[in-house]
Amino acid sequence: MDKWFNNNNFAKILALAVSLLLWFMIHLDEVPTTPTISTGTTNKVVERTVPVQPYGLDSNSYVLTSLSTDEVRLEIKGQRSMLTSIFTNDDYKVLVDLSQVKDGSNTLPLVPDLPSGVEVVSMEPSMVTVNVEKLGTKSFDVNIVPEGEPSAGYNAGTPVVEPSGPVKVTLPEGQLDAVAKVQGSVSVKDAKDDVTQKKVKLQAYDAEGKVIENAIVTPDTVEVRIPVSQPYTTVPLRIKYSGQLPEGMVLSTVEPSVKEVSVYGTEDALAGIQSYDQVTLDLTQFDEAGTSTVNVDLTPPPGFEKIEPSSIQLKVTVSPYDELQETTKVFPDVPITLTGAGNGLEGTLVTPKSGGLNITLRGSSTMLEGLSSDDIKLTADLAGLAVGTHEIKLEADLPRFAKLDESSVDLSATVKISEKSDDTTVAPGEDPNDEGTVGPDPSPAEVENGDTETAPGEEETESNTDNQEQSQQGNTSRGNSNNSGSSNSGSNP
Repeated sequence: MDKWFNNNNFAKILALAVSLLLWFMIHLDEVPTTPTISTGTTNKVVERTVPVQPYGLDSNSYVLTSLSTDEVRLEIKGQRSMLTSIFTNDDYKVLVDLSQVKDGSNTLPLVPDLPSGVEVVSMEPSMVTVNVEKLGTKSFDVNIVPEGEPSAGYNAGTPVVEPSGPVKVTLPEGQLDAVAKVQGSVSVKDAKDDVTQKKVKLQAYDAEGKVIENAIVTPDTVEVRIPVSQPYTTVPLRIKYSGQLPEGMVLSTVEPSVKEVSVYGTEDALAGIQSYDQVTLDLTQFDEAGTSTVNVDLTPPPGFEKIEPSSIQLKVTVSPYDELQETTKVFPDVPITLTGAGNGLEGTLVTPKSGGLNITLRGSSTMLEGLSSDDIKLTADLAGLAVGTHEIKLEADLPRFAKLDESSVDLSATVKISEKSDDTTVAPGEDPNDEGTVGPDPSPAEVENGDTETAPGEEETESNTDNQEQSQQGNTSRGNSNNSGSSNSGSNP
């Protein structure tokens, strides 16, 4: 045996035999299981199952919804070698022309497309029923859904979409009404800055939130930017003043580079801030008349994380007192506050019935322009008054750089003092015997009701005034109508 295997001729014969065996095994697998009829010595008839291939459909107008069959049985004949070895299954086609179809059901002939030299013996079926549906298009606005939450303390803003216009959804007309929205999503998880995504895929959804798979959205992607920022609010800038100008000088103008600032913080912090009053201008730095620019760095108020801008410039003009061009400005309906009513008593403002007085101030026109009625405080002190009606001199608390005009020096109000009714409601925790500030019955005026005893610190005119200084202040004058006229315009004449 070993001698045979070592013989080259024997090995060649054996290899040839194995090759022939493999060839027969391979071609025996390709022989169809259906009956095969041989005609003569060169032709062969076989059966093949061939898929139906539609073509020619106007895809801009119609969509193919169904075929009655997607494959046909072909009986073909041709030379054995052509049928078994030259052509593959992809060379056998059965076509259906959809170029002339109409909306709805169409019965069309099937057309075999076979290699040259191969003939059709039979085809079953020879016709096919095709259903097509007309396409419709409808426009929808794009809805972008942020996914996830930004970093703690940050908020995601309204998404900005480019292009900003609506997109078109194409579907069979019968399905268009099922489209509820066109939507894409962008993740903002843990973001601290704006999130920009160049290509956000859009999909059409039905009313139940399911994707309509066969919907064609044009364009199918958009660019989206979602702003991410901390909550903030914009408040007016209020300037405080410290120190005094040299004698004979007056603060003519103070022009900040911005009138409002943006502060960033929590929702609770934002709800409690009305203005930014952390800027104090030291007047002692000005030793002569002229205009100077002062740079001021801004710091966030307590409880806030950021402020914009972080620095500002103040353009300050100091003038000799005798060169100041004074003007007057009327502040209408400045509210009167009643304070100091005795124990068990309350005050009601009788006149003015409106609850406020028109006040005329005199000072630098530039400085007066920055004031409002809120910058002026009128107070009626009821301390020591008994039950009855009283004519009371009013105290006027003014910004430093303004003074009462002569037309407003005699300020008074009529107040009725009466005993408090027994059914006065006392808030939990309050001492009903406190001599709080007695406010009038509901009136048009902003008459305050509150503590009747003035806190020791509140008697200090300077500190109280500082809390009330407005955006453009110099020196503060405070007193009743008789002495407030001695106030000057932020000068030390």
